[in-house]
Amino acid sequence: MRLLEVFFQPPLAIARLGGSDMPMESFTWAEDPTIHGVHRTTLRPAVTLEVAGDGSLRPYLPGAIHFKDGEQLRPVAPFFELWARLEDDNREEIENRPLTLGVLAELGVSLDSVAFNITVANRKAQRRTRCAADAFIARVAVAGNDHERRALLAVSPHNPGEEPLVFADQPVPLGHLQVIRPLEGHALGVDLSVLRVRFTPARGEVYGPPSATVAPASPLKQGDMLDPSTLGGRIHELVPARNRILNPKARWCGYVMAGHEQMDPQPSDSYDGANVGESRSWGVVDDSCDGIVEATVVVAGERYVARSRVLSSCPDYAPDRRPFLSFADDLADRDCEDPVLDNDTVEQTEAEVADLFARVFEFASMVNLDATRNNAILANAGATEVRGLPRVDERSMTRQETKYAKGAGYADERVPLDAGSLAPPSEAHDRLPYADLARRAHLDLADIEMLLDAMRSKRQRFEHLLRPPFGRFRQLNRRPGRIPNPRFRDARIDRDTWHDMRMPPYMRDSDANPLSLTWRQYHAVMGLLARLAEKRRVRARGGAWRLESPLARRTVRFLERLQGEGARRTRSTGDLNQPKRAKAARRGRN
Repeated sequence: MRLLEVFFQPPLAIARLGGSDMPMESFTWAEDPTIHGVHRTTLRPAVTLEVAGDGSLRPYLPGAIHFKDGEQLRPVAPFFELWARLEDDNREEIENRPLTLGVLAELGVSLDSVAFNITVANRKAQRRTRCAADAFIARVAVAGNDHERRALLAVSPHNPGEEPLVFADQPVPLGHLQVIRPLEGHALGVDLSVLRVRFTPARGEVYGPPSATVAPASPLKQGDMLDPSTLGGRIHELVPARNRILNPKARWCGYVMAGHEQMDPQPSDSYDGANVGESRSWGVVDDSCDGIVEATVVVAGERYVARSRVLSSCPDYAPDRRPFLSFADDLADRDCEDPVLDNDTVEQTEAEVADLFARVFEFASMVNLDATRNNAILANAGATEVRGLPRVDERSMTRQETKYAKGAGYADERVPLDAGSLAPPSEAHDRLPYADLARRAHLDLADIEMLLDAMRSKRQRFEHLLRPPFGRFRQLNRRPGRIPNPRFRDARIDRDTWHDMRMPPYMRDSDANPLSLTWRQYHAVMGLLARLAEKRRVRARGGAWRLESPLARRTVRFLERLQGEGARRTRSTGDLNQPKRAKAARRGRN
């Protein structure tokens, strides 16, 4: 057995902050099987790994999922498994296997030859100030046979001429790393001898300088500005007294978003102090972070290295609502080939598109479309109309959007917005007509049968309402011109950067441009639309009728299977009723 490579599974994981000492149980997404659940997404408990006091694991299947202990949210603390790519000289085979105690023994080494380390950092303030001393970083190295829980205490790096934000004697805790003790044996399908590490994120607290006591909240929504002499709304505590440990002389404590030599990262006003007074930062940071987990294995004098990425973020407040755009979608868009739709892939594409629209419906239940519409129209200030494309002013998604809104529900008489008016900021218990209609419009499309029927009969509406993604570099012209391409967008063309009602409506990407589906998602939908339309044309010309419904195809396959089983039973037992059937057949011919 020869070691070729070591690597982590998963290569990237998301941890979620929480103040409880007990991590969350594991769960998976599933369909609600009940009648009232109508196959909506629900959560199903999965095998969970509990870390014992000695660092070993105890797998168990929870009976319920707990998100909180009292007032404290439970953190999501991911595990990383170490895997190996091995070559067997005897069988001349290469295989990927978890790195276990047994594999280490086959390689002639032990846990003494394994080491782990992690580096995590929070660079949010550094990204704005462009000052290295405004970051804070934690590094921990642990031997493979050391199973104690190690705290990740972050401090600002020393940079001559710059004041550090976080002092070395008052670090900011960013979580813990623990090397799991491997044991021989299995439990609930889990191999306990696999080498694992666990990252537990921080508690989700904020930190600031001694002056971060109380401050006014901005009464405005993001994007709106106050006069510099005006203070904001209610007074609230900024940072608990125990966490006022940051250096008030650090550059972050005097940052202003429109200041000299600032990058103006988007969204520019997403920090404490923005939109209040002169928008000077109050010097507040949180304990989220991202970083790299690394493992080294030394075998026969050679050093093998594995790396994985981890990031900690805020809790997921709607875990049973799936996003329509995820890390997986972005990675598939980057690494996978463009979608090809043919007879072999049509069912898979139908399932993927149906899952996409089901996720769109789930996501629509979390979005205040009325508010995002108003914000996007304000961001479009100064934009001009382009013939053939949706409105970009207050007429957007109103009865004046005849080509786009008519028939989509947004030109409904119940929508009280006409040209020349914007809805005022919503108050408690106000109706949200756009949000209500968005959920209603996507409800039917969450069912695969109704979705395909709508795609067959309303192809043009789908093509109009889906915003195209930005083009690949190979598609962009050296001189972009001024007229948008209907098949893809170009960020150098002004109209392609303005918000309108095309789906997903009024949502921003990380560059403040209108959000779209990924390239692969968009072309999967367009390819399926084209295929369904071609089938309609074939049938209209008198061509052979083909099954288009997934339910019909499944039904036919089921009946064919039953027919095949019946034929096998007939061949094996003999046909006792053959004379009767022959007599009935002759009677039918007569």
